[in-house]
Amino acid sequence: MEQDTKLDMLAALDSRDSSINVQNGESDFSRFYHMNVPLQLTLEYCDGSEPGDYVNIITLSPTKAVLYQESLSQKNTPYAKNAPHFHDFFEFVIVLEGSIIQKIEGTEYLYTAGSCCLINRNLRHMEYYHSKSRILYIGLTSDFVTDLFASVQNSLFPNEKEICSSILYRFITSDLKEPGKRAYLDFIPAYRNPLHAGRLHSIAETMIQTLLYPEFGASHQIKGLLCAFLSYLSLPKYYHCTNVRLDTNSDFLLFSRITRLFEESDGRMTRAELEHCLHYSGDYLNRIVNKFTDMCLYDYGMTFCMKKAAQLLMETNDSISAIAAGLQFTNRTHFYTLFKKKYGVTPKEYRRMHA
Repeated sequence: MEQDTKLDMLAALDSRDSSINVQNGESDFSRFYHMNVPLQLTLEYCDGSEPGDYVNIITLSPTKAVLYQESLSQKNTPYAKNAPHFHDFFEFVIVLEGSIIQKIEGTEYLYTAGSCCLINRNLRHMEYYHSKSRILYIGLTSDFVTDLFASVQNSLFPNEKEICSSILYRFITSDLKEPGKRAYLDFIPAYRNPLHAGRLHSIAETMIQTLLYPEFGASHQIKGLLCAFLSYLSLPKYYHCTNVRLDTNSDFLLFSRITRLFEESDGRMTRAELEHCLHYSGDYLNRIVNKFTDMCLYDYGMTFCMKKAAQLLMETNDSISAIAAGLQFTNRTHFYTLFKKKYGVTPKEYRRMHA
């Protein structure tokens, strides 16, 4: 009952009473957003992709909460929130459910459930909804991020400082020193992280509840939750993080995602599994790989598999049969043929050469 009352109160608020000032608001080309609070969460739920469908939006900050609704037709007008824009704060775009098209400096990228990106300051972008989806936006000012990372130097536990070696930490601190670089971070779930969306949902829900019902210590709780979120994204066992420069086209980004998944799975991801992870058809993924390697998807995957086999031959005493079985080969002759084609010698000869 208490939560229903709270939502009723939010619904009655002025939908334009936000914590962000918009400059050049009538522009179809580029608007500028300035955030007046240290952080803001925006949760958007789109119930479909037709012009009559709606996007329900709730924005939360330490000073105010706003709940409103827009039709997709409204969001495609010059006054829509998702018009091309840039801002003076860092913004995480997190897909909790469904998928979204992120258009960054004119190039479109697909983000599916569990994936996200970090947009730095002064990078023009916008979002397109094309299916039922739930998206969380986290805006953080440079002062807030600076304060958050400063605490690392005085941390109680040595493990806390591991964040400093991550791509995420280096990207943010570099932008704090030299703003305006044309780059962003791309995050896709690791192959062995099947619960990615669930973990993001849990962190998002707790942050929202903390902002809706702040109590003594809420400031520390929010910072702790954001640290947990940043730590989760920065660990390679959970996420593949890529620093994408704006001269990188969308095909190469997709190719790098395929490469990361093959690296993690030792090249043993099937075409169907790649389709499920990346939400592109197998034929399209095959064309992307062929474009950059002149190989088909299967042969490209086998290069990672043979690389792993060679590593195991050098670094372990496992039998060749055990290594082949561990790499999912049921036909030992097939394994030998592929290995010799790659390295010019049999697995037994390769092990003897590198003993």
